[in-house]
Amino acid sequence: MQEYMLRLCKEVERHRLWDNQSRLLVAVSGGADSMALLGLIQRMPVEWRPEFAVVHIHHHLREESDEEFRMVQNYCRSQGIPFFAKHWPKENHPQSNLEMAAREFRYAFFAEMMAAWPATCLATAHHADDQLETILMRLVRGSTLQGISGIAAARAFGSGQLVRPLLPFQKQELYRICAIAGIPYREDSSNAELIFTRNRFRNSVIPLLKAENNQASRHFGEFSDDLQDVLKTVQPIVAQTFRRLFTKAEAQWILDLDAWKACEPSLQRLVLSHFVTEQLIETGHDFRRSQIGAVLDLIENPAPQKQISLAGGWQARKRYDKLVFLSPDSASSDFFDFSEKLELNRWVSLPSHGRIGLFHGDNAFSKDLPEGAVIVGISDAGTLLPLTVRSRRSGDKISLNKEQPFTKKVSRLFVDKKIPAEERKEAVIVTDGEGRILWIPGYAQSVWLSEDEKEKTCFRLIYIK
Repeated sequence: MQEYMLRLCKEVERHRLWDNQSRLLVAVSGGADSMALLGLIQRMPVEWRPEFAVVHIHHHLREESDEEFRMVQNYCRSQGIPFFAKHWPKENHPQSNLEMAAREFRYAFFAEMMAAWPATCLATAHHADDQLETILMRLVRGSTLQGISGIAAARAFGSGQLVRPLLPFQKQELYRICAIAGIPYREDSSNAELIFTRNRFRNSVIPLLKAENNQASRHFGEFSDDLQDVLKTVQPIVAQTFRRLFTKAEAQWILDLDAWKACEPSLQRLVLSHFVTEQLIETGHDFRRSQIGAVLDLIENPAPQKQISLAGGWQARKRYDKLVFLSPDSASSDFFDFSEKLELNRWVSLPSHGRIGLFHGDNAFSKDLPEGAVIVGISDAGTLLPLTVRSRRSGDKISLNKEQPFTKKVSRLFVDKKIPAEERKEAVIVTDGEGRILWIPGYAQSVWLSEDEKEKTCFRLIYIK
């Protein structure tokens, strides 16, 4: 146990995570990782040990959650450790993105407690195997340099900082600490469920890497340290260039494209990565590398005016010598300016909801689409490309009936269908190369489209809300 204690003290000193005057909240779930962290902090020498308390969330996600809650509560009571818990009732659980919602609930409570107790630090039990999983997942998914540098030992959080003192420790070592010190813990049964991405990496990919080299997690940790050192060294140059190229105006950021073009391409990419990491992404969320590529393509596009939709409801709009990034609120209020070409076999993210794409009629991947995806075929061979998806415009009309051809105003269509004003504002229109309205996804389709999957069509339009 002494060896592990010395390693923890060394990690605290190396990153200056806390001192004996700090007030530390320890996030404890009841698993071996967080219970080992709590046990180590309890046993730290007086000169290293801060004043500390435990925070716990009862997620009500599994049957054993009650048992975990009672175990942590009883352990803290027996050891004289202040204990703060909060329940996340089942009726407040969302139907989708449960993991993200749980994380947001958890960290919101931790931030509240940091201010209320009050604390200078929040400690979590992220360890070397978590670091390995995180880096691999982000590399596979596509991320920024900051993203693939992995989990930082410390970062700003709430009224203080979030610290991860166990990053040099491997998972098996944490089990060993619990066994040596007689520290109780509970296994989370959901860790074996392969429906979660992290669990698939943990249970299927990581064992293969460790079979090649049982020090893989340590080497990934060293890679993370090296890359974070490089980023810290380069950061002053990147930040200075960012301040020179970008200006903020209310709910939007404006990039000076003339000044941008004078920079080296490598510096351009680093500045853009810095911008999306620091300004566009909420802390704890990740940003796909493909979105940075989309912004770079937009800048290089010869068209003087063009726009794209980005993750989280942001939009990037090229306007001659400026590139304007609009926040979700600003983009929503200015939604009527939206227009984007539909390129074959490429999805377009819509500003307010979902995505839409144009694909060849024989595209086989449609069977892998989520439930609720709407697929229509373009049955008129005379339909001219390119197709465009855009927001509504005054005077829009759509042809609805083959037997008695007539056009109907889109505004009247919405009135007849009793569509609320908020929904009308978010509706999009798909037009062909002649400007004919082919489709209003979710509301109406023209005579030139077909929902018959057996009918042979040149192209298919797919909309996922």
